[in-house]
Amino acid sequence: MDRTLWKNTITSYAGWFTNSLRRRRSILFGLILSVLLFVVCVQYNASNDIGIQNIQNTLVMSEFDTDEQPLNKHQPPAPISGTVRKMEKEEDVNFNEELQEPARKSRRTQISEPQQSLPYVPPQRLVHIDFKGAPPKLSYLQKLFPLIKRFGGTGLLLEWEDMFPWSGNLSPMAAGNAYSKAEIIEILKMAAVNGLEVIPLIQTFGHVEFALKLPDFAHLREVQESPQALCPSYNASMRFIEQMVDQILELHGNVNYLHIGCDEVFHMGECFRCRSKAREDLFLSHVKQVATYVRTKSPNTIPIIWDDMLRHLPVATMQLYDIGKLVEPMVWVYAEDVYRFVMQSVWEKYQIVFPNAWTASAFKGAFGETLYIPNVKRHLENNLNWLQLMSNENSRFTGGFKGIVITGWQRYDHFAVLCEVLPSSIPSMVVNLLATTNGYMNQSLQTDLNEGLNCGVFGHNNEYDGDFLNLNNDPHLWDQFSRCTFPGNTFFRLLYRLHSIEIDYNDFMLVTKKNRGWMTSYNVEHEFSSPLRVDELMNDHSRIYRSLLSMVRPFQESMTGIFDKYTISEWIEQRIYPMIKELEKIHNEARDLKAKKTWPKRPLPMLKELLRIGVTERELSTPSNDGT
Repeated sequence: MDRTLWKNTITSYAGWFTNSLRRRRSILFGLILSVLLFVVCVQYNASNDIGIQNIQNTLVMSEFDTDEQPLNKHQPPAPISGTVRKMEKEEDVNFNEELQEPARKSRRTQISEPQQSLPYVPPQRLVHIDFKGAPPKLSYLQKLFPLIKRFGGTGLLLEWEDMFPWSGNLSPMAAGNAYSKAEIIEILKMAAVNGLEVIPLIQTFGHVEFALKLPDFAHLREVQESPQALCPSYNASMRFIEQMVDQILELHGNVNYLHIGCDEVFHMGECFRCRSKAREDLFLSHVKQVATYVRTKSPNTIPIIWDDMLRHLPVATMQLYDIGKLVEPMVWVYAEDVYRFVMQSVWEKYQIVFPNAWTASAFKGAFGETLYIPNVKRHLENNLNWLQLMSNENSRFTGGFKGIVITGWQRYDHFAVLCEVLPSSIPSMVVNLLATTNGYMNQSLQTDLNEGLNCGVFGHNNEYDGDFLNLNNDPHLWDQFSRCTFPGNTFFRLLYRLHSIEIDYNDFMLVTKKNRGWMTSYNVEHEFSSPLRVDELMNDHSRIYRSLLSMVRPFQESMTGIFDKYTISEWIEQRIYPMIKELEKIHNEARDLKAKKTWPKRPLPMLKELLRIGVTERELSTPSNDGT
């Protein structure tokens, strides 16, 4: 072999071997680096998990508990920082306190540090029960009151309206299905047995529709066209209020508080007696007169008023009428962003005028007049944000906040239809009461929640997915508590089924009457459509109709132990019957459209009713394009 060729061959093999060795060394080096990186990541994640676990442990252990000490479930867990987490609407709602420390410090270190602040818990936590036109049976209240007590409620705000057994000159105000005096006494006894303080609520200015709608009291109206508010300048108005106060106090005894309403006075300063006076003077003078009568009649009873009519009044005017010495304001906001509706400037005014204040959130009846089940996510955000605000503002009042009332409106006013009735709202009431009682809502309260709602083996447990309550996906808590056996659970569960049927019904109506072109009002009016298309559109009709009919009896049975026959029939008439009636109407329209075997040629005759809105039968002249 040629020496040059041999040398080149040797050199080539040597280069190949060297390059291969380099490649293998690079691969080996890369593998070693990958293994090292993997080990580091595993160690980091393990240490991070320990840190997270330690942080979570601080939510369920007091600062000085050792690992061997048993957990006391009645002792609220100490949060790491702050008191309550304020949430924005866009956030994923997990409802845990903000966690800022990377890990739980050692017991020795914690002892040497100052004690961290506990969550803010209002001194009193009342549940508002609105009886307006739909009185729950005493047997149901007997189950409800212990539940309120169990979850931390300290009292009840009872709004009687037309369900109170008014007597004498006021007897026309009592509804035909109002409670008797004996039943009122029994309700008050049940509250006392459960350690719940009762604050009665009567309307003394606005929202007096239940009385002013009647011919007996129409002369007390501020505006004759509306029974919403009474005239504060008419002497007979004050005599009317005095009789209400007398009868309420007679049955309730020596109560600590009497709520005298005074919110949303929509008509004021409009009648011939009032129009020469300033609205703020009319309002404050009336409140002063009512509050003075209450304190004279029952010296130990403090009047409470809703605050909305005070928010725009100047401090000097409120002080002129000594309002701060006569009443305590109950500041109400049901939306999530509390400060948006009661701004800092309002709190600064209230803190000058009033030594004490109350607040009011909601667990139902606040986000839609015709809703039949509350959105628990929105209500919980409202309550948690109230706790944050109360924590911020409490020290500015000389006497602090007296407490919070979690309102549960049954109607928006006397003339409105029923909104979320009590049995549909028990999970919402319990969740929000539990939050206000502890000052927070997180995973540590899950056992109490499941046990209190009698969930048993069906208790919701999100321990592993880390999403407590899962309110983003289940804002009504249907998935989580439908199988629990709390008072009214059967009605609550049936609402889930009704909700599904209602979705199908709405989709059917949208397609049939609006989105498709063969059963619109035009087709029905002119009896002009394709039988084939009508059959296609009516495919789902029978299924939806039968489903709705099948719900009537179960709903009636589920409400029998809760409401009287009048409330049951009213609810079914408002919630289910309109859909049944509309489906029956569409069925008849479809039948008439399909009965036609021949059809007229176009154009179809003009609808005579169009003449009423200005459509003429004669041909209009075409306007010229040049504007002449």
